[in-house]
Amino acid sequence: MSIIIFLVFLLCCTSSVLSTKDDEITLLKIKKQLADPYGLRWWVKGFDYCNRSANVAPDYSGITCTSTGRVESLILQNLDVTKPFPDGICSLTEMDYLEIYKIPGLYGPIPSCFTKLYNLVRLSITYTSLSGAVPDFSGRIKPSNLTFINLSRNQFSGTIPPSFGSLPKLIDLDLSFNRLTGTIPPALLSTSTSLLALANNSLTGEIPKCYGAVNFSVFVVRGNRLNGDPSFLFGKQQTAVNIELANNDFEFDLSNVEFSDNLYGFDLSHNKIYGRIPNSFATAARLWYPNLSFNRLCGELPQGGNMGRFDASVFANNACLCGYPLQPCSNSAPAPAPAPASKPPF
Repeated sequence: MSIIIFLVFLLCCTSSVLSTKDDEITLLKIKKQLADPYGLRWWVKGFDYCNRSANVAPDYSGITCTSTGRVESLILQNLDVTKPFPDGICSLTEMDYLEIYKIPGLYGPIPSCFTKLYNLVRLSITYTSLSGAVPDFSGRIKPSNLTFINLSRNQFSGTIPPSFGSLPKLIDLDLSFNRLTGTIPPALLSTSTSLLALANNSLTGEIPKCYGAVNFSVFVVRGNRLNGDPSFLFGKQQTAVNIELANNDFEFDLSNVEFSDNLYGFDLSHNKIYGRIPNSFATAARLWYPNLSFNRLCGELPQGGNMGRFDASVFANNACLCGYPLQPCSNSAPAPAPAPASKPPF
């Protein structure tokens, strides 16, 4: 029995050593694929990549390891390279966290082998020149552990893969500042989602109404070409603390919208919103940073409550708003701006 136990122990140790050696080879391959940048100069054969004190250039990279010496997390940043995405990263199969930050010379698509990183929990690739389609993680063989994806400030194009909705643990998704087109897929995230950011793309169409049932903390779609009525994102029971819908073509009556006490800030500027500003605006307890400028709102502003927090810029460039902090209303308060005329049926 003792011989069997010894052989099992030897097999496990050998497997760990081989896996560790494989990760060293992989890291050196990644360095070579990036043309041996200065920031990775300490990556040499035999280097102790699990020893944080040996990382002589922490401004450029960082590595942590599992208890068996496999790469658990990898950070690459501020590297002076002009190279495609290094597919060697796909071989770091025990990695649960990858961050690539401020490498503007990194270009081309993310290779398809990337979806084989089955253990990824957090993924952040930002401030690069990577292009092509956003990776489709539906090809992963086993259920994903991904909870956080940030692919903002790159040059990804095409549509948003609906397959993000098949990632059961995903609660934060940021695809802002890319070149994405098409509509926002319904059921993109679960009802427990905390953040969805799609700002500064070229998305069109309406926000799916099912998003009104999602427990967002942050919802950001400013700077697109979206339209329709997204007022279902607001309401007394909504959990969002920040909603940014600015610089779109949204068109709806604000008069009966209710603002939640959870709401800390929102930006509805540069749209086609009409009607009055409701009394709930003045009673939303935590509201500090609203923006309703550059719309078609009209009528007297609500008074009291938290109105003393806001200056005139919050309400600037509307049709005919009046009352503090804007100019006083006349004896006969202006009527609300009428709803837009319906389009002819042809």
